Amino acid sequence: MMKKILLILIILLPTIHTFGQNNSGSPYSRYGIGLLPDNFGIYTAMGGVSAAMRDAYNINYLNPASYTALDSMRFYFQVGMNGEYVYVSTTKAHTDYTAGQNGSLNMAFRIIPKLYASIGFNERTDIGYDLSYTEPIIGDATQYYNKRLEGEGGLNDAYLGLAYQFGKLSVGVNAVLLFGKLEERETIYRIAFVDGMFDQSGYYIRTRTRNQIHDFIFTLGAQYPFKIKNNTLMLGAAGNFGTYVGGYNKFEAYKYSMSSSAAAQINNDVLDDGKVFYPSRMTFGGAYEFKNKRWLVSGDYTFQNMSQYKEFGDKTEDFEGYHKVAVGGYFQPDETGRYWWQRNKYMAGGYFTRSHLFLKEHYINSFGITLGMQMPLQIASQALLLGFSVDGGIRGTEANTLIKEQYIKVRINIAFKELWFAKRKIN
Repeated sequence: MMKKILLILIILLPTIHTFGQNNSGSPYSRYGIGLLPDNFGIYTAMGGVSAAMRDAYNINYLNPASYTALDSMRFYFQVGMNGEYVYVSTTKAHTDYTAGQNGSLNMAFRIIPKLYASIGFNERTDIGYDLSYTEPIIGDATQYYNKRLEGEGGLNDAYLGLAYQFGKLSVGVNAVLLFGKLEERETIYRIAFVDGMFDQSGYYIRTRTRNQIHDFIFTLGAQYPFKIKNNTLMLGAAGNFGTYVGGYNKFEAYKYSMSSSAAAQINNDVLDDGKVFYPSRMTFGGAYEFKNKRWLVSGDYTFQNMSQYKEFGDKTEDFEGYHKVAVGGYFQPDETGRYWWQRNKYMAGGYFTRSHLFLKEHYINSFGITLGMQMPLQIASQALLLGFSVDGGIRGTEANTLIKEQYIKVRINIAFKELWFAKRKIN
C-alpha cells in the first residue's frame, strides 16, 4: 500500500508548481489577497454547496468531516480543472478574455477504523489583471498621463486532513500550508505633443510591490445526520478562525529615461518578517436526501469577515464582509441501474454573493446558475467518476464607470477509487 502511495506522490510532484495561478483575469482581483472564488470545489454544479455534502465517491476537502463517508477499502484520487470565458464591459468599451486554471488535486484513504486522512493542493484566491487608462493633466490641455496597472499571483494551499467518527458525529481538521505570491506593477508616464509630434523627452516611473505569504492555518469541520422517516437530513459546518500569517514584502520604484531607457532606483523597501491577517471564514449548511436516495437538495451560507483583513500591520483596504448563499441538488434515477444514464447524477443549482468589495457606492456582487452531471464508470478494480459542470453568471455593474463581467466557467472533475485495502482470500 505504502509503495503505491509513494509512487503517486512522486508522479504528482512535478505538477505541484502548476498551482501558481494561471490568473483569473478579472480587474476586481487587484484588491487585497485577490479575488475570492464564488463557486469552486467538486460540487460546483450544485451552486458550490459544501458544508453538508458527503458521499463515498468524492473527496469534499471544503469540509474535512466528510472524509469519514469514504469507502474504507479504497484509496481515492481526485483532480479538478477550471476554464472560463469572460465578457467585460463598461458604458464606453468592452472586451473579453479566456483563462485556464488548475483547481484542485486531492487524495484520501482510511488509516484505522473510523479515522481517515486526506492530502492535497488547492487554489484559494486569484490575482490577474492588466489595466491601462489615460487622463488629461489638469491645467494643460496638450498633456496627458497614462497609468498601467498589472498584477499576478494568488494564494494556494497544501493540506493534510484528518477526520474521525464519534457515533453519528463526524469531525475533521485540515492543517493547511497557505502560500503564494501577490505582485502588483504600476507604470506612469507623460504623453505630450509639441508641434504635432510626440515628445519623447522626460522620464516615466515604474513601481513593483511583491508580497509573499507562507504559514499555517487550520480548517475545522463537523457533520451530523438526522433520520426523518426513511430520509436523511445532514447538517454541516466548516471554517477557520482569523489568523496572522507570516509574509515577505518588497517595494521597488525606478525612474526611466524615455529617450535612453536608463534606469535609476528611487526606492527599495523590504520587510522580511511581516504579518498578514487572514480573516475568519465560516460555512453552515444542510442537505436533505429523500426518495430512496434518488433526490438530494442542499443549501449553504458562507461568511468571511474581510473587514478584518490587514497587510503588514496596517488595514490596507476598506473591505466589507463577504456573504454567499448557495442552493443546489441532484437527481439519480437508479444508482444500480442497467444503463449508464440511470446511474448518472444530474445536478443544478444557483448562488448569490455580496462581495467584500464596495466601490463607488456599489457592492461588486455576483450571481449565477450552475448545471452539470457526474458519470460513474467501472474499470477493472477502479471505480471512476467523471464530472462536468457549467457555471454562468454576472459580477459587478456598469454604474458609476464600474466594470461588469459576464462569465461562463467550465469545470472537469475526475475521481477514482482503487481497491487497495481488501485482503486476498484466494491466491
